[in-house]
Amino acid sequence: MIVLNTLVLKITGKAFDEGSGLIEKYVSILKTLSEKYKLIVITGGGRLARHYIDMAKNIGVTSNYWLDLIGIDVSRLNALLLIAGMEGRAYPKPYESLNELLSALPYSNVLVAGGLIPGQSTASVAVQSAEAVGARVLYYFSAIDYVYDKDPAKHSDAQPFKEITATRLKEILAQKQLPGEYALIDDKALDMAVRSGIEIRLIFFKNPEKIFESLNGLNPGTRILPK
Repeated sequence: MIVLNTLVLKITGKAFDEGSGLIEKYVSILKTLSEKYKLIVITGGGRLARHYIDMAKNIGVTSNYWLDLIGIDVSRLNALLLIAGMEGRAYPKPYESLNELLSALPYSNVLVAGGLIPGQSTASVAVQSAEAVGARVLYYFSAIDYVYDKDPAKHSDAQPFKEITATRLKEILAQKQLPGEYALIDDKALDMAVRSGIEIRLIFFKNPEKIFESLNGLNPGTRILPK
């Protein structure tokens, strides 16, 4: 299924840790984009998800199934916040499966989701959603501004990549030279992007307005090529 003029956007959960000011900016940008495009938006869980997962562990929960479900529900709460802010422009609940996404897409201009199933990152949800609708690009509002060859907080000579292949990024991640934020783009998501020929374009989450630069052919972050 290929849906023309559809943008798939992934918003890191860290955006929701920053308070209402940044989320208000995202909502305004989504409203503007929705005048020209259909939007599919996937939200992470952020600090609140980690807080609840830590509480669950503290009371003795050891099953990853339940820990994942907690994280999924928090990410859906973040999705619901965006839906409410869209003031009737969006499908009125977070979609909970790819089938629901495809069923609702002809009737809604904006669809928002958090996690879908245990054991799957929201980055993977975003790539799968792009795959389902035939999108060739995933715009990822990420916790990092660029992919670097090593941790820039520890190495003053760290070099940012304007472009990198998914295969090369997996090699760098495997060497564990980068900080934890880079794990937000996990191996499964990168593998699916390669399989489906989906390019991931990073945009630093604190500057969501740079989506317009990316749509106009500029590169405000790192392009992760599906190779």
